[in-house]
Amino acid sequence: MFAVIKSSGKQYKVALGSILKLEKIGKEKNSAVLFKEVLMVKNQSSYEVGSPFLKNVEVIGKVLENKKDKKIIIFKKRRRHNSRRKNGHRQSISVIKIEEIKISGKSFKNEKNATSNLNKNLDNSTNKESIKEVKPAASEQNKNTIKTKSETKVKDKSKEQVSEKN
Repeated sequence: MFAVIKSSGKQYKVALGSILKLEKIGKEKNSAVLFKEVLMVKNQSSYEVGSPFLKNVEVIGKVLENKKDKKIIIFKKRRRHNSRRKNGHRQSISVIKIEEIKISGKSFKNEKNATSNLNKNLDNSTNKESIKEVKPAASEQNKNTIKTKSETKVKDKSKEQVSEKN
């Protein structure tokens, strides 16, 4: 399940449990944020698209922190005029975790963590099995090495030298 929300003129695709970096919202740390401007929602069975927004859908998140983003450098140069200008700034951002999506009053809470943990366990078990399968194949390949032309020539020369000595 995911939704597409609009915040400060930009659109974001969000899922339950996802973490976003948005432009500063102006809420305190650990406070709830309600996004009513939802453009689209995808359930397990269907898609709902608004024109422009869906009326019966809300996305609820939690502010994890308010901080400044990394520095952005603006450098302008006019060649052959000895003209250069360098500016920079750090944008204020809010880090938000999506906790709940409400559709027509029905609440979908952070069920993603439970399914993602199951998927990780399945992935880990399949990766271990595939690694075990690869190791024997590699050892069999080492036993049946193919001699190159240069190796056979060197061995033939050494046999000739041994036969000349006898």
